[in-house]
Amino acid sequence: MAVKLDRGFCITNRNVVVITGTPGVGKSTVARKIADRTGFRLIQLNLLAEEVGGIGGADPERETQIIKPGVIRRALRKILKKSEGTVIVEGHYGELVPSEFVRVAVVLRTDPLKLRERLRSRGYPEAKVKENVEAELLDCCLIDALEAFGEARVVEVDTTELETEGVVREVEGIVRGKGGKPPGSINWIAKLESEGKIKDLLR
Repeated sequence: MAVKLDRGFCITNRNVVVITGTPGVGKSTVARKIADRTGFRLIQLNLLAEEVGGIGGADPERETQIIKPGVIRRALRKILKKSEGTVIVEGHYGELVPSEFVRVAVVLRTDPLKLRERLRSRGYPEAKVKENVEAELLDCCLIDALEAFGEARVVEVDTTELETEGVVREVEGIVRGKGGKPPGSINWIAKLESEGKIKDLLR
């Protein structure tokens, strides 16, 4: 079912498309391909954080970087105030984009079992695999997007059975105001339970 998006899009400063989701769902690849095709400006939050001093150190136990949300949010606001045309902002902490600039937030989703395989194949430590798979199972990025931007500006895309090109086409449609699933359409717990696979994920 297509989502009727917030028609507040006509507000001139709402020119940002946020592409977010759990690590491993394909955000970076999809965002780069869309930016290459369209000429839209692309901001990758991981790179921006490094450029503006938005990294506060490392968490060795979790093998991840500690970000400074305030620094990143201020940098984004400064950049976006001066930006013209559509801007794509990509990153798993997409909720840091100031809401007044956001046209729509696209949350990419992947079946947790497939995501686990993908992260393991990339050499992620098992603790990090578990953390990210649980985050996907529990809708963490979707909840963050909803809290930041509201239901009318958030859509989900299930990438599980799609090749990269299919995801790109769907997101391009959302940028034009068509497609995407309303928040809450994807329920991994119910799906895996119905398939008898929830125990596989908890092993």
